[in-house]
Amino acid sequence: MSQTREIYTAGDEVSGQFRCEACDLLVVSPRENDGILVLPPCPLCQTEDWRRVA
Repeated sequence: MSQTREIYTAGDEVSGQFRCEACDLLVVSPRENDGILVLPPCPLCQTEDWRRVA
């Protein structure tokens, strides 16, 4: 059974929790205001690919 993961890239507007595809750094969207986070390049490894954490 194959599971497909949606990959998000730097610049996408998202809400929730995301992990860097390369180094697994966790980023979380803010709870205040509208809760939207614009994904940055990873501050640790500069990768631009992120996956949603369930």
